[in-house]
Amino acid sequence: MMKGDRASNLASLEKRARRVHEVTLELLRKTHELVCSGDAEEREKLIKDVEDGVALLDVLKRDVTEALLAYAVRYQPLGNDFRRVHALLDVLYDMFRIGRYCREIALTDKYVSRLSDESLKDLRELTELSIRAYEKAFEAFFEGCRECVDVVKEIDEKVDKLYVDFLKEIGSMRVVESKIVAKTLALRHIERIVDHSVSIAMGFSSYV
Repeated sequence: MMKGDRASNLASLEKRARRVHEVTLELLRKTHELVCSGDAEEREKLIKDVEDGVALLDVLKRDVTEALLAYAVRYQPLGNDFRRVHALLDVLYDMFRIGRYCREIALTDKYVSRLSDESLKDLRELTELSIRAYEKAFEAFFEGCRECVDVVKEIDEKVDKLYVDFLKEIGSMRVVESKIVAKTLALRHIERIVDHSVSIAMGFSSYV
């Protein structure tokens, strides 16, 4: 009976972690909408939605983390169950950090420069890439998609190169405009989002 309860409770915790994923994915989508929208009223609403989403993410992350720790204390899992609990804790942290980087992008748009400016339109493709990386990371970790790990790594390499190339470009500029500062910050946050997606995808090994 104890074994059945343990398995059932762990499955329930994983379901709650999936809920955290849903909130994180919605934050990424809102962030992408933000860098695409030229409408001031819509952008203001999107920024608020991101702020509210991150606040919800914080609550969910703390609640599920505490539940996982309580599970570990109660059942003292070993072997694969222990690895699953450990991996879920790591993934919760990664999802929370991704949400926080979405907030940082929104704040950059709000206080530094509008990221939907046509001169920064390449950010749209990059936010799309970050969403794809995160979705594939989810498939890798929660659904056991081996091929998805490689997809996430490929996106990571592409984003890393774009980020480094842009830093080199900035290094040759005599004057750096606020738009360039905003793009640099946004690129850095996108690069970190994809890095955390890689971390989630690599957690797949804990489930096999």
